Amino acid sequence: MKDKILYHLIFWVLYTLLEIYLDFAWLKYQFPKISDLQRFWYAMNGELGYLVVKIPVVYLCLYFVDHPSHYFNFFIKKFVAVLFVILCGVMLHRIYVHDIIYPFIYNQVEGEARFVSIGLFNGFMDLLFVIALAFGAEKSLQKIEIKNQLSEITNQKLDAELRLLKTQINPHFLFNTLNNIYGLSLIKSDQTSEIILKLAKIMRYNIFDSAKNEVPIDKEIENIQDFIDIHKIRHHSLTVEFSHEVDNKLQGISPLILLHFVENAFKHGVSESRFDSFIKIYLSVQNNILFYSVLNSKEENPNKESTKIGLKNIKRQLELLYPNHNLQLHENEKFFEIKLKFCFNNK
Repeated sequence: MKDKILYHLIFWVLYTLLEIYLDFAWLKYQFPKISDLQRFWYAMNGELGYLVVKIPVVYLCLYFVDHPSHYFNFFIKKFVAVLFVILCGVMLHRIYVHDIIYPFIYNQVEGEARFVSIGLFNGFMDLLFVIALAFGAEKSLQKIEIKNQLSEITNQKLDAELRLLKTQINPHFLFNTLNNIYGLSLIKSDQTSEIILKLAKIMRYNIFDSAKNEVPIDKEIENIQDFIDIHKIRHHSLTVEFSHEVDNKLQGISPLILLHFVENAFKHGVSESRFDSFIKIYLSVQNNILFYSVLNSKEENPNKESTKIGLKNIKRQLELLYPNHNLQLHENEKFFEIKLKFCFNNK
């Protein structure tokens, strides 16, 4: 509301300055013998006085045109109402010129009658001009406001979609981990407490940190490492290599965006039945440019459809978060590899 009032004030200030300039130019021919300062004084006082007539006429016309009431929902009714307001304004305009401008500002009597036709026509065109300007400005403001509202709604929708994509925790991972912890507890393994701690960290990260727009990249790296350590309990014969080179560990990144590829590699790319199963993960962040690759061996009968659903989720997140990204997928009978590259939009 404050912005709208400010826009209207700016409109009237600019319009009044324009009218003062035009009136000043006209007064050079009307009163050629007076000084420019005197002409400016005439023009300024005359135009400021006109606002008493013009402002009510303009807003009444806008009210009749945009009012949602059923009384003015037909074009003819709106046209008649606007025409009536303009005609009343023209009459007041002529009274103001004839009875105030000339005797009190110009200090002379107007040579024409109060309601002379040329005077009425000039008043009509003057009012029509300011109404047209005001109507155009108002419609432009409404269009900008609608555009901003649509943009806000779109952003809210995309944000909601992104949050949903990011918080889709795989229940199988949780159940399998709890089963493994249960098995470790039965044999009183020293790993039990460590795995419980890592699981708690992962769940905390998924629930709380994933709600943030960005986290330091070292947190994402730590979460990936915890995820790998937990999975190693189930996949004893699996070889996992995770190397990373980061020049700025405080670099912000959207949480879980990198983990999804690792989860996809464990879920669809390795099996306890294969003795040569492997996952190789490499992460590099140098000069605000991220390069990330995940290479994994393939199962003999992978669930291809499920893999496509997971990758579709990741691709959608990348489209929303890093539209400048470059994602490449390479696949053959023995391995599956993703390569991701994008530039951080640091301010």
